[in-house]
Amino acid sequence: MRTSNRGKRFFHLTPVSELLLLFIILLLTACSANLPPEKPMIFSRRDSAAVGDTILIGIYCVDPEDQLVTYYIEWGDTSKPAWSYFFPSGETINRTHIYTEPGSYGIRVKAKDIDRAESEWSEPFNMRILPRSQ
Repeated sequence: MRTSNRGKRFFHLTPVSELLLLFIILLLTACSANLPPEKPMIFSRRDSAAVGDTILIGIYCVDPEDQLVTYYIEWGDTSKPAWSYFFPSGETINRTHIYTEPGSYGIRVKAKDIDRAESEWSEPFNMRILPRSQ
């Protein structure tokens, strides 16, 4: 039985062409890899409050590909953390919380971009909650 190669194209790559093609594939793969957001930063005008006071923190984070980011905030108490809405990369967001018990609490945050790459945890921000004065 005889087969025909009519209409088929065969490409022959030289070793240099093979290396160039491999380099292009590796470059495209590296460029398409999703990088995680940078480690978020937490800041506040105060580091202490009384039980029942509303505290305000600011969170700042940048995603290397400028993708939208969501935040997961652990307040250090028994409240249940959850992912926030998505925000533009590099935009400072404000969040509030009320502590119901006196003590020292470590607040920490991580960020996740729209393609689900997660950052490291932020450095803890320590908040001291004092008993409400009578």
